[in-house]
Amino acid sequence: MAEAAEGREAAADLLVGLLARLCERQDFKALGMILPAYLSDLGSEQDRDRLRTALHMVHAARWLMAEEQQTLGKAIVLLGEGASASVVVRG
Repeated sequence: MAEAAEGREAAADLLVGLLARLCERQDFKALGMILPAYLSDLGSEQDRDRLRTALHMVHAARWLMAEEQQTLGKAIVLLGEGASASVVVRG
């Protein structure tokens, strides 16, 4: 259980940095997908599922630069640790 909390904290740190870069670049398409799920995540499993889904959609669309794509993939994996459903990230 502690590992899952650490994974969520690490994912949150990655996402804060990623969202800041997306804001700087004014990447509204990616922000529009991620930000609503990120801001409404109050910690429930349903909220985390919604955030993971949004992250997966952006990752699959390959809208981001390579480094950001890798950061997004790491965040997805970290959010998936301890989740009931497995998360597979390829790329």
